[in-house]
Amino acid sequence: ALCTTNLTTPTIKKPSSYFDAVTYTGTGASNSISSLGFSPDLIWIKNRGGATSHALYDTVRGVQAQLSSDTTGAEATSSTGLTAFGSNGFTIGTSTLVNTSGTQYVAWAWDEAPIAGMDIVSYTGNGATQNVSHALGVTPKMVIVKNRDTAATPWNVYHSGLTAGNLLSLNQTSAQFANTNRITAVSSSNFSVGSDGDVNQSTKNHIAYLFAEIEGFSKFGSYTGNGSTDGPFVYCGFRPRWVMIKRSDSTGTWFLIDTSRNPSNIATIYLQADSSAIEGSDNVFDIL
Repeated sequence: ALCTTNLTTPTIKKPSSYFDAVTYTGTGASNSISSLGFSPDLIWIKNRGGATSHALYDTVRGVQAQLSSDTTGAEATSSTGLTAFGSNGFTIGTSTLVNTSGTQYVAWAWDEAPIAGMDIVSYTGNGATQNVSHALGVTPKMVIVKNRDTAATPWNVYHSGLTAGNLLSLNQTSAQFANTNRITAVSSSNFSVGSDGDVNQSTKNHIAYLFAEIEGFSKFGSYTGNGSTDGPFVYCGFRPRWVMIKRSDSTGTWFLIDTSRNPSNIATIYLQADSSAIEGSDNVFDIL
């Protein structure tokens, strides 16, 4: 019978306790965003109406430590960016990346928790090879690594949907490329990095964001396009709050779509992880 007693109890009963997408209007002064249902550990912010870089902050690197997904730049210290992590949100300063007066912004926030399949790991490179431990307890489906200290180093992305032995770069539109001495293996306890300076430069600090698949909460995979206005159906098992898509076999941008900016279908509003461009609009897909 179709009744709740016959449905599997989800691991996460309230997804917004571990991830959420929020929009807000900049004030040009210190501003507290307090609408989250948890204390965030990773916050990704983008100015929707201005051509400014993305701004990523996390509790492992600490407040004011800023990275941008659309650049190869080293970590910057921004006293006017994110100024505090809160119990139900965060506080921002006057930086144009996060808080220009009257400008619309979106923030995506994650709780670092094994139950939600998310871990943040900082490590020091050794210039050779090394295993970096994580706390997920299962093999991650996606690993994003950035050299924090050295400029002109790209973001490296391992994803289970790619051809074995290949990676993508979060700051580039290029197709998947051969994974030579970068993220060489993943397991339930660690991931391995080779000697490439992008992921393991000697004495330099690196940050890794790891994501595992949690049934009913997160999904990682791939699909084949059909070039039709009636495109393929991609099953997730839940209605996604946030979707990131990249064409893997050819040049293509990283589309970022969420139901905070697209509360109804067709979902047309998108941003691009690899670009500082303002918010775009197109008939992207239906979020079901």
